[in-house]
Amino acid sequence: MKISIITASYNSGKTIRHTVESVLRQTYPDYEYIVVDGGSTDNSIDVVKEYQVG
Repeated sequence: MKISIITASYNSGKTIRHTVESVLRQTYPDYEYIVVDGGSTDNSIDVVKEYQVG
């Protein structure tokens, strides 16, 4: 069964990398990971884009 993991963020440039890394370390193989940003004005989007696939 595929699960969805969703992270909502806003100006979380200092912590979003830790959050993404935590999700990627999970061992369940069938998931999608979605980050929803609320219009951040810091580097949050840049950090998330480093992990973007596809």
